[in-house]
Amino acid sequence: MWRRIIAVGVTAAALLGLGSAFGAGSEPWTAEAGYAQGDPLAASIEQAQARLRDVPGDWTTWAALGSAYVERARITGDPGYYTRAEGALRESLRLHPGPSADVALAGLGALANARHDFARAERLARQALAGNPFSADAYGVLTDALTQLGRPAEATEAAQRMLDLRPGLPALSRAAYDLEQHGRVDEARALWTQALATAIAPADLAFVHHQLGDLAWHGGDLVAARAAYEAGLAADAGYLPLRHGLARVDAANGRTAEALAGYAALTAAAPTPSLLVEYALLLRSLGRAAEAEAQLALAQAALDLLAAGGGGDALAAAELALARGDHASAVRLATDEWRRRKHTDVADTLAWALHQAGRHREALPLARAAAALGARSALHAYHLGMIELALGDRAAARRDLARALRFNPHFSPVDAPAAARALASAGA
Repeated sequence: MWRRIIAVGVTAAALLGLGSAFGAGSEPWTAEAGYAQGDPLAASIEQAQARLRDVPGDWTTWAALGSAYVERARITGDPGYYTRAEGALRESLRLHPGPSADVALAGLGALANARHDFARAERLARQALAGNPFSADAYGVLTDALTQLGRPAEATEAAQRMLDLRPGLPALSRAAYDLEQHGRVDEARALWTQALATAIAPADLAFVHHQLGDLAWHGGDLVAARAAYEAGLAADAGYLPLRHGLARVDAANGRTAEALAGYAALTAAAPTPSLLVEYALLLRSLGRAAEAEAQLALAQAALDLLAAGGGGDALAAAELALARGDHASAVRLATDEWRRRKHTDVADTLAWALHQAGRHREALPLARAAAALGARSALHAYHLGMIELALGDRAAARRDLARALRFNPHFSPVDAPAAARALASAGA
């Protein structure tokens, strides 16, 4: 869930020497010194609040506070921060309207991305850029919005522009994610490894180790994934995405008690809909149906809370409907989202919902669209293979089911064993 939208507010680290089209440059890059100890985001919020008590008309600090609230919501999963963010950002705009208000506009764009209103985020980013064509933050918002809207070529261009303007860790994160989405995993790993060499702040170290751990996880390398996640926790024990990674690795390694404890702690700290659904599916795979249903009920409550805060997550809602066996609702939710944006995750979710509803022929072109960019997604390959098998194309099913298990034989405690069984039944 943490990988759906690249973080906007990671601690800055200046990156030098990144070539065009995200190729690693020949010159090394260095990180800025002088980071605050502890939680830099909490410190920045406290400092902004103190500043505004003394100087309530400081529009730049209102904008910074709003952006920090957006990031706090992303980390904690608490949508209550969205309301605070919007209030702070709109106060900045009230105090300082006009074309030079690009900082507040970019913050509102980041908020729109967090609320999954990607079309609005694009509009706000372009409005910010109209006032300041050199705003790296606005290009970051634009990159995220275009990525999620399913316009990869434009997203790549925006990410490159951000790198050109301010080649720091926020820009690098988008560049590396873009490479990964196109299946260029080795290049993405090279960028993250380069970043790790000079990262200083605990938050930066944790963030980069998390990305390296996820790359290893998606490649099926449990040993490297665990090492990266544990290294990240050594730098910042409070960075929750690292604990999510460890919980998945524990589940894959058969360390059931540790995995369940990890998910229980995670969902208590960050009760996001997707994470709750993932926990429920693990419980269900272990025969703990009542506990699984309780987590699904919490996921619905989390979606309701998100909606009350002005946000939404149609994909998580579709995932929840699929977990509950409500295939008609899953198709409706995913279809509505597909009309709004053509992202590969939306294509995959809609394809799977149609397949589960018995509409395999409608599902097939969507499953193929999900794989079109070349991302090495075991889940997408599994879904495509199962749809092909349902349509009687055993050769294609064998190819794609084998591809899923080659990418990551541990990708899901439910679906990975199902992929192996289906591959055997297809005559592999």
